[in-house]
Amino acid sequence: MPAAVLSAVPAGSEPDLFIAQLEQARAQIETRFAGAGEQLAQSLEVVSSLIGGLDTLRQALSSDSVSRTTEDLQQTAEALNGLPVVQAERLNQLDQLQQASGLLRSHVDDMRQLLRYLRVFALNVKITASTTTNSWQEFAGFAEAMCDQIDMGGGLLKDFAATLDILTAQLGGALEFEHELTAQYHTLLPAVPHRLATNASAIGVHHAKIAEVAASVTAVARDIQNKVAGALIALQIGDITRQRIEHVQFGLGVLRDLDAGGLSADARDRLERRLLHMLADQAADTAADFQAEAQKVAQNLAGLANDTDKITVFHALMNAGGDGEGLRDLEVSVSQARGLVGDVQAATANASKIASDTVETIAILEQRVDVIHLVKRDIQQMAINSSLRCGRLGEIGKPLNVIALELTNHAGHLEDAADRTLKSLDALAGVAAGMEPNGADEGGGDAMAARLDGAAGQLRAAADIVERDLAGMSQQSELAARSLGAAADHLGRQGALGDAVQATAAALAEAAGPSVEDIDDIHDQVAAAMATISARYTMARERTIHALHAPQAMEGALADAPPPVNDDALLEAAFF
Repeated sequence: MPAAVLSAVPAGSEPDLFIAQLEQARAQIETRFAGAGEQLAQSLEVVSSLIGGLDTLRQALSSDSVSRTTEDLQQTAEALNGLPVVQAERLNQLDQLQQASGLLRSHVDDMRQLLRYLRVFALNVKITASTTTNSWQEFAGFAEAMCDQIDMGGGLLKDFAATLDILTAQLGGALEFEHELTAQYHTLLPAVPHRLATNASAIGVHHAKIAEVAASVTAVARDIQNKVAGALIALQIGDITRQRIEHVQFGLGVLRDLDAGGLSADARDRLERRLLHMLADQAADTAADFQAEAQKVAQNLAGLANDTDKITVFHALMNAGGDGEGLRDLEVSVSQARGLVGDVQAATANASKIASDTVETIAILEQRVDVIHLVKRDIQQMAINSSLRCGRLGEIGKPLNVIALELTNHAGHLEDAADRTLKSLDALAGVAAGMEPNGADEGGGDAMAARLDGAAGQLRAAADIVERDLAGMSQQSELAARSLGAAADHLGRQGALGDAVQATAAALAEAAGPSVEDIDDIHDQVAAAMATISARYTMARERTIHALHAPQAMEGALADAPPPVNDDALLEAAFF
């Protein structure tokens, strides 16, 4: 705008118009960059959360953890396939124990039958004596004493049989359990061990891949984290541009409120145009600097958004079976194997208890057999005494003597049966002793159980992490990509903002008209106005522009003068 036109405009109207135009651009820059800053801050938070989740995932699926679990499962699979051999030996021992118990029971039944015969003979002694001799009371006493001994022996053998019944019931329960275990072997072996070994290897390979990808994505995410932090710092160009626009606005205010009293119209016109040229250069430099720096920020953010494609690979992993389903299937196989091992442990414990109970029972039964020997001796002694007494009675005592001889004979049979019983007890003891589990057997079951329990816990934890965290990683990485893309798009439309500042700068230059070099008569007024403007906070670029337009005496002072020391100045110096 020509100087004459500017002078003709009502006081304050032209600077206020430029101030208003700049205010629109300043407000839009502040809003746009503040929004981008919020988007970047959100992106930084999401990326930081992503990195934390990745670290957790990597620890859960570390090569050591996966290898340890795989090795445990493979060792257990081999051990499970050996269970039928161990069970066959245990079944053989239980069968031997059952056979020995059955033979022992037959000997006990023989002794009980012999005692019943002996009691009949003893009663016959009493009856025959009462009909054949006057000394029947003496024989009746013998008979009563023998019956007492026989009844005592019968009671012992009854208890003996009851104890054997308990042992037989235990053996029956153990054998029934073993047969059920055999059915489980047929159902689960070798399918479960094979599935354990196969799935463990497959899961190990797959999750090693996930861990590898997690490590790669972590590196990318950390790089993005650093870049986002740098972008947040670079967004200070918006705040710097806002401050520089405010400084131009302040200069226009100084121009509007300029006290040019005593100056001619021509002098006033040259004074105003001199200042307008300086403010136009300030605005133009602000616009150019803003456009250049904002374009860099936008380009960097656009590239950063492209980098986020590298952290969205978890979606592909999810589709490739990384959702924990394989781990859950393997966990089911482990649970089946653990149940089988638990039954094996129960069978081993049951057999061990039977063996222990049998050993204790044998000690008690041997004492009872010893008592039967004493019963046999007493009966035999009484039978011999009866036979001797019958010899003194002559023909009358012959019937009684026949019965006494039968008593002696059956007492011998009772002794033979007792001896056979003792031998059976010894055989039973030998079988029971062979059933006592050794430390290796017990440790093998415990080791398998411990490995399976540990593997089940690790698989469950890994499946939980994969199902929860891997899906979360996919969502977080995609959220980070969208957030960074939104920030880039937010700043991608900044060209119009720079254009608005540039248009105002052009309008200021047009209003200033031709350059004003002749300021000798207005030197003091120009210096005073520029001193007022320069007294406000100014950046390095403003001081350079001010020095170009200042009276000659002020140029060096304006160009070399340091800015006020404050946080904004230090921040600006750090960025530019």
